[in-house]
Amino acid sequence: MFEGSEYLAGLERSLKSIEDKSNGLRNQGRNTHIATSQQHSLRNAMEIERRHKANNVNTAELGEVQQKNVHLQVENANLRSRSRSPNNLFLAQQHVGIQRTYLEEQELRYLLNISDKDVDMSFIAKRKSHLLYGELSRAEQLINDAKFRTWMTSPESTKLLILWNQRPPKSHAGISPISTLCASLAPMFYDHDRFVCCIWFCGLHDKSGNDDTRAMLASLIDQICQQYLFDFDNLEVDGVNKELLENRDPEELYNLLYTLIKTLPADITLMLLIDEAYIYEREKFEDGLSIFDELVKLVEDESLSTTVKLLFASTGRVGYLGEVFQQGGQVLNVETAAHQGGAPSEKRMTRQMMRNFED
Repeated sequence: MFEGSEYLAGLERSLKSIEDKSNGLRNQGRNTHIATSQQHSLRNAMEIERRHKANNVNTAELGEVQQKNVHLQVENANLRSRSRSPNNLFLAQQHVGIQRTYLEEQELRYLLNISDKDVDMSFIAKRKSHLLYGELSRAEQLINDAKFRTWMTSPESTKLLILWNQRPPKSHAGISPISTLCASLAPMFYDHDRFVCCIWFCGLHDKSGNDDTRAMLASLIDQICQQYLFDFDNLEVDGVNKELLENRDPEELYNLLYTLIKTLPADITLMLLIDEAYIYEREKFEDGLSIFDELVKLVEDESLSTTVKLLFASTGRVGYLGEVFQQGGQVLNVETAAHQGGAPSEKRMTRQMMRNFED
């Protein structure tokens, strides 16, 4: 048996052991709770961060969608403003095979990619001094010839062929005295609002065959657009193939040229001046004759509102053009035309031309 003191000492040791274990369990539980709380807090923080990121992504996506929506609204408004009918888009969906073509002036000039006519005009002005003064004067005096005055002043569409091919004048770098005549006439027409004048110098574009004849059509289109303000939003160009235009398909080019000419009003007179036309009758210019034929037909086209004045000039022998113009007596031969001596004078020529504008 235990003595009383020993029993108490043993009991105290047991209680102390129990207390120590209890404190240990309490601390372990506290640490476990803290760890659990920390893990829970970490999970909460991670969840909050995930939701925040998701919200940012959604906000960014929403911004992109809104931006795209604004862009589509602007584009849709542009399409509606350029559409000829409020039902245009609906009709396009119903009739997939029907496509409408729209052109803008800057886009057209980009497709045509043609050099400005002023380059040719400047070249002629610089090289004019290489020609003979007497022949330059003779060319200037053609504006006083009865056939030229009739061509110029007639209220009807007319055509005229100026020939200087029996004893051709001296030429230089693709230009002749008639080239300088045409170059002098053009600015006089530019100064009058009732004229649209297009000019082409075949002698300056004779190296590349059909590429040059097609460049002529492209240039005529470009010159008309520079001088007359077309309403491209309502211009009837359905069926125009932009790719063919850029590739300078001759039929596509002429169809567009004809569309523009057909749009010109009755109070506009279209002047077409084609210098050294005989060059494009040569074999390597296969498109030349067909294009000339279409230009000649413009004079007889009664469906046009505008008056067309077509002038061809040549210091070389012509075949097709000679036959066409001889039939109506519309050939002006420089060799048989009346003329006086003296030096050339652009001031005198301008003064004499004023009478034609007044008639």
